[in-house]
Amino acid sequence: MDSEDIDAWVNVQKKLPRPPTDEELKAFREFLDAPIDEVWQHAKKIAAFYLKPFEESRIDVFWFVFGDAVNHFTSQNDKLAELALKLQRLPDGKGILGPDPWWSDLPWFNNFWTEWMQFQFEDLPRSGGNFGETCQANVNRNTFLAKLTASMGKVAVLDQRERGGQVLKLALERRPVSEPHVLAAEPWIAYCADSIYDRSLQGGNMSWEYPHNGTTWGVQKGWSQARWRYWRKRFQEISKTAKNKMVQNAAKECAERMSAIEEARN
Repeated sequence: MDSEDIDAWVNVQKKLPRPPTDEELKAFREFLDAPIDEVWQHAKKIAAFYLKPFEESRIDVFWFVFGDAVNHFTSQNDKLAELALKLQRLPDGKGILGPDPWWSDLPWFNNFWTEWMQFQFEDLPRSGGNFGETCQANVNRNTFLAKLTASMGKVAVLDQRERGGQVLKLALERRPVSEPHVLAAEPWIAYCADSIYDRSLQGGNMSWEYPHNGTTWGVQKGWSQARWRYWRKRFQEISKTAKNKMVQNAAKECAERMSAIEEARN
């Protein structure tokens, strides 16, 4: 399937074990076809399908469709991030001021991402006909999450830095280096370097870090300024040793941005 072919993608959604209804798919298709400045009105329309009570809601269906769109539509990444932001800011599911702002915590979003998306691309295949598509989906996913985090303000549910830390570990703390993971880590530095640096200074435990995890970092777990500096040095190394020129350039830009942040803070 052409990853940018909306018609083909819609047909795939219809074949899911728990498929969206024709009305739900029509609303999502209209959103995909619309310009980004119309996301607000489409957010209100889409949200109306997934109201409380939760036990009767089809919100799980929505997130599966949404997540698959993130994976497939590289050109739609900004719009998909904007849709999640607009949904979170709806006063209630119908976009009308009311006492019950159900979408404010993006119901089931973080659970869905952890259970179905977080580890989907942890071990990327080294060969196969879908390798390029799989790697691009991983970049799309991390770009989307980094954009959400960059726009989070004080909305804790949008803070995805723990997921950013996970992909930075996959990219920078394994040998041999997984060059596709380096490309997936790049958006976190491009959009969230300042806030990831703040999180590193704050310290504390890092999610999805277990004793059996393979790492070149060492025994000191968690967030730290020392680990941030290790990541920067690894980006510098990869910028000189990666086989792929695109990976070299991405690593170089990340290392330079991280260095600039350290210099500005000291």
